[in-house]
Amino acid sequence: MTNTEPVEAGTSSVIGVDVGGSKILARVVDPATGAARGRVKKNTPTDGPGAVVDAIVDSVRALDGWADASAIGVGVPGPVTPDGTAGPCPNIVGWDEPVQVATELAERFGKPVVVSNDVNCGAVAEHRIGSGRGHADMLAIFVGTGVGGGLILDNELIVGQRGMVGEIGHLTVDPGGRPCGCGGFGHLETYAGRAGIDNEMRRRTDANRHLLSQVGDSQLKSRHIAAGLEAGDELSAQLIEEAAHALALVIGNAATLLDLPLVVLGGGIVDRLGEPFLEQIRTSDDFGGVGVDFTELVLARRLDDAGAVGAAFLVADPI
Repeated sequence: MTNTEPVEAGTSSVIGVDVGGSKILARVVDPATGAARGRVKKNTPTDGPGAVVDAIVDSVRALDGWADASAIGVGVPGPVTPDGTAGPCPNIVGWDEPVQVATELAERFGKPVVVSNDVNCGAVAEHRIGSGRGHADMLAIFVGTGVGGGLILDNELIVGQRGMVGEIGHLTVDPGGRPCGCGGFGHLETYAGRAGIDNEMRRRTDANRHLLSQVGDSQLKSRHIAAGLEAGDELSAQLIEEAAHALALVIGNAATLLDLPLVVLGGGIVDRLGEPFLEQIRTSDDFGGVGVDFTELVLARRLDDAGAVGAAFLVADPI
């Protein structure tokens, strides 16, 4: 999966960049081990993809030793085609159309550049040095503001012609169900993603209920959900049970369809709720496909700056 001609593995260093809705993070990475040094973090611009590309360039050039790096890998929060065209990226304000990011960055840096979806980058990091190490086939699912996935088969990251492989958050779990930010209804991330849970919490409750009284007008965080569960809040328990059932349905179906022996789960909500949440998924009556015994569910290793490290892996030694 290459956007420009990749460099050979074994090079001394590459740059990994993780672009999110609120931040851009750049690091210098040893592609043999995933060890990272240097750390530049900037706010993600809100005036369109051109400004985001400029911020990526500024972030990389602010790293000590960037000029000695042989190539640059970039993860972005949206679909990416094999030629490095990225977007639309709904989590970045103003990025409403596809943009040929890889070519533009390669011209500006004078180095090879590979661009991939940010969740795919995280999946590659988990496969190389995390909980998926040693497994040829795996699905990584990250449950945060939304829900994203990265699929690896026969040690190869699968992206698809339009870059849509792994968009597991937009699989339908309830036709006609909760509205999704993409315009659809009943998608997984409206039940399991933090933004979807936040919307449903506000629809069901009032300021006298525990969860909303803790959150107020701010965004719901994973810590609020965990605190609600610990306090025995009924609504918190209901929302997380519904999230677990939705994830169980999708995970079981995906594992059956693709013959997956391993599913790695991470992201803010999973990291916060941990193994008890995985057990809720495992024991759900809604577990899809041929059942939970068909695949193993494990927690992601919570690698430091996994998106940037995975992007660096992809440009140094594509899989």
